[in-house]
Amino acid sequence: MTPSDTDLAAIESAAVEFAQGAGDLLAGYFGRVISVEYKDKAQQDPVTAADKETQAYLERRIAERFPYHGILGEEDDASADGDTPAPDYLWVLDPLDGTTNFMNGLPVYASSIGVLHRGMPVAGAVYIPWPASSLTGESGNGIVVHCRSGGGAFANGEPITVYQTDKLRGDRLVGLPGSFGASTRVGKGLKGQPLGQLRVTGSIAYELAMTAMGVLQFAVIGAPRMWDMLGGAIAVQEAGGTVMTRLAGRKQWHPMESLAPTWDDKPPTMAELRKWVAPLVAANPTLAPLIAHNLHQRRRPIRRMVRGVKKALVSGR
Repeated sequence: MTPSDTDLAAIESAAVEFAQGAGDLLAGYFGRVISVEYKDKAQQDPVTAADKETQAYLERRIAERFPYHGILGEEDDASADGDTPAPDYLWVLDPLDGTTNFMNGLPVYASSIGVLHRGMPVAGAVYIPWPASSLTGESGNGIVVHCRSGGGAFANGEPITVYQTDKLRGDRLVGLPGSFGASTRVGKGLKGQPLGQLRVTGSIAYELAMTAMGVLQFAVIGAPRMWDMLGGAIAVQEAGGTVMTRLAGRKQWHPMESLAPTWDDKPPTMAELRKWVAPLVAANPTLAPLIAHNLHQRRRPIRRMVRGVKKALVSGR
């Protein structure tokens, strides 16, 4: 059964409350010396006490308000997922997206909440540090970009919209992966057009929130996990934008709809959803498909060399 707008409004309202609480908690940690662990040997994927405490806070609040809903958080113990089928309602959490920025004192980060109903994105709330008075006249340590399916997108209650333009503008900001130039070539549909002024923020959720607010002309996200992108991607859609994606097993880009298209036939397990990853292009409805269909992965040098050798061997027979 499709959720009613009353149900979604209650979920959105709660998500805003929880995201603001997470933001307040993070603000208390910001600028302090905090304990750091690393998920990888190269020490490039940190997790701090702020990440863990914020996730615990969010999980506690959601469980109190929505005891029959499921939770998928970035900092959860993945070994606990097992073959548990995902529940109809699933809250997807990134308690602190942009941990490296945060621990180094750069106030560019986010706390992201996205809600799925049987795989369909239905609500989101993303806290970001922001001079709130510039939007609402209120003082505070940040804002919450929030939305629900069919209800529009807002920043602290004020309506927001994606940047509207039929053509790319060279004087507008864009979010691209740091490896974009080395890993991606643009097709003829973008040749000769100025892509815009590049910004690499270090936080996927932050960039998507900026796209929903019209600060970024567009954002290209290379390989986000579900918790990185869900809250912000829903906000882009509800702010009048389009999010193009290419799910596993599909060759073509398409507008984001269900993140688990086979749900009705075979609901995914929590472990399967934890492994979800797909590229995204977020912009207004004119630019998003144009950009997505003109992004092509560069062949890696070794692959090109191997193919060249094989071609030479074949031609020499």
